[in-house]
Amino acid sequence: MHFVSPGAKIKGFFESEGVVLGPSTIAGNTVIGKDVIIGYPAKQSLQNVRPRKTFGIETLDKASRGTRIGRNCYIRSGSVIYEDVVIGDDVQTGHNVLIRAGSVVGDKTLVGSSSKLDGTVKVGRNVSIQSNVYLPHRTVLEDNVFLAPHVVMTNDPYPPSKRLIGIVVETGAVIGANAVIVARVKIGQDSVVAAGAVVTRDVPAHKVVAGAPSRVVASREEYDRKRARWERAGA
Repeated sequence: MHFVSPGAKIKGFFESEGVVLGPSTIAGNTVIGKDVIIGYPAKQSLQNVRPRKTFGIETLDKASRGTRIGRNCYIRSGSVIYEDVVIGDDVQTGHNVLIRAGSVVGDKTLVGSSSKLDGTVKVGRNVSIQSNVYLPHRTVLEDNVFLAPHVVMTNDPYPPSKRLIGIVVETGAVIGANAVIVARVKIGQDSVVAAGAVVTRDVPAHKVVAGAPSRVVASREEYDRKRARWERAGA
């Protein structure tokens, strides 16, 4: 299906069929992949629409408050971006990405294939979110953060409860593959979480943590030296 709302303002391009709902705006040179949906209405918006005998694309369009996508973005096939999302310039998604209502994604950020921003998630500039990452409601990623594949963050210390609290990942932090970050935790600036770690308490800035539960095993300075040696060895 290909549908573009009469209220949308689009200066980008479609690879193939796509859906743009509500008063969405897509800036110049942005590419929308096949079967992408832009501006999908959240549950509350759908509840505000008067029921009809048929529930079709026009109903979704009427319900949607639209979303905003910047310049030079590439939203790859199968992705669904809800209403009230703000995406900056030079952002790329992989395939089948989900970004829920109210989320913000900063300039030059990558959201990898099958990753989910599942609620109001704030993502800074130049962030790299690799494939199959799960970020729940109230997660905050500051600038220049790197999340390896299959990182999972949580927002409920005692699930299922009625009180959710997010995780903050500060500028320049690196989180390795398959790490699990428990609700309420702060990942400090320029810190490193090793692959497979289970983080249950705050990670100090400029430190490396590993294990389950995680503990400090090195400094970021040591980590960077080892990384530089590794890179030189393969040059």
